[in-house]
Amino acid sequence: MNLELTDQVAVVVGAASGIGRAIAQAFADEGANVALLDRAGTVADVASEIAHGANGRIMPLVADVVDYTAMQQAAATIESELGAVAHVVFTVGIGSGKTGFPFWNLQPQDWPRVLQVNLQGAVNTAHAFIPPMLERRRGDLIFLSSVAGQIGSQTDPPYSASKAALINFAQCA
Repeated sequence: MNLELTDQVAVVVGAASGIGRAIAQAFADEGANVALLDRAGTVADVASEIAHGANGRIMPLVADVVDYTAMQQAAATIESELGAVAHVVFTVGIGSGKTGFPFWNLQPQDWPRVLQVNLQGAVNTAHAFIPPMLERRRGDLIFLSSVAGQIGSQTDPPYSASKAALINFAQCA
């Protein structure tokens, strides 16, 4: 497939595994210069694997989405080393690690980290990457959510609520 992404700069947030890794690979396969951003140190290994068959540059970065300063620094580093960012894909998502059915299996302290990562992480990503895009009047930002954010899931209420909030934030943004 040719999506005409050759030499465009793409950032995949949450790229060390799963859907994020697959999206980073797809961008690389299309010839994009790809920044793989994740809090996991294994992102360097993933970037190395993807770089083997890539036509564009592949750059790993370790940063935690809940740290706004780190996200600003990552955005600046990517712009400096790879060029103007054209595409940002936010694939980050964590659950509480507990079963939420019945609801009282969860405690109030099971919620903050999930909301911080899944929602505030998206807000931090948007604030770090969007201003230069606005100046250039070019670029896109995609937030991956979950069907659990649309219908709710008793399995993990903090996850469902955070993904519902992410959908709403994307609509507001």
